[in-house]
Amino acid sequence: MGHTASIAAGAPTLRECIAMDTADLWMDRWIKLLRAGAGNGFALELGCDNGRDTAWLVQQGLSVVATDISADALRVCKRAVPETLVVQHDITKPLPFADASFGAVIASLSLHYFPWKDTQAAVAEIRRVLKPPFGILLVRLNSTRDVYHGAGDGGREIERHYYEVEAKYADRKRFFDKGEVMDLFKGWKVLSCNEQTIHRYEKPKVVWEVVAR
Repeated sequence: MGHTASIAAGAPTLRECIAMDTADLWMDRWIKLLRAGAGNGFALELGCDNGRDTAWLVQQGLSVVATDISADALRVCKRAVPETLVVQHDITKPLPFADASFGAVIASLSLHYFPWKDTQAAVAEIRRVLKPPFGILLVRLNSTRDVYHGAGDGGREIERHYYEVEAKYADRKRFFDKGEVMDLFKGWKVLSCNEQTIHRYEKPKVVWEVVAR
């Protein structure tokens, strides 16, 4: 189900549309961990896009700082979820937050656009701002089995499983096998790492869903 920045008068708001869309309630089974991690503080969302996951998190009682590289996406997110704090941020740059600022971090489909060294650096930044020892990270990454969304589609391979693509958000996209996922989170306590097929888009998408601290 797609959402746009323009909501017709009298039509459901973006936030209401999100509430009605149950196709991808991927965080539902982790909400107790997210609440316990965030406590009375903020959860950090990296790559909020139009605020779909942001709205769900707020509906569950969490306070959210939502980031995105796109100013347009942040405007839509803020319109949908006014109580959210929005911050424009490029994930390849250091996070503009102090150490141990957040008890929960969510990064859904936002960490797979970069060279391997930049991806590793982004994960290191997440760890820096996550509160030890019980801060929780939820992340989703493209799987190498995600054939409907660019895996093995013949684009030029820049690095292993990292391709030039024609995509909505970027011209490069990375796909992960399980070994690469575990390598990325080496040194973390990985509570769960499973492939999931999601139905947020027109075609099914295969992702890795990782929960770690």
